[in-house]
Amino acid sequence: MSEKGCEVVVTFHESIPTAAQGPALLQLETTLRASTKLDVRVVKQLKGDDSKLRKFMTITQREAL
Repeated sequence: MSEKGCEVVVTFHESIPTAAQGPALLQLETTLRASTKLDVRVVKQLKGDDSKLRKFMTITQREAL
């Protein structure tokens, strides 16, 4: 298995549409790779479920929704 490159994590404001996020991540990764000559991986910061009700539910209860 190949070694993981240098990871850059990006957090988008909620007002940035999902359709714009992918191209922005790709452009940033391309720019960083070209300027640093490193194996840069640009990824989106994933946000957890902030629902207070779902936090206390079992997996079976969530699947039933």
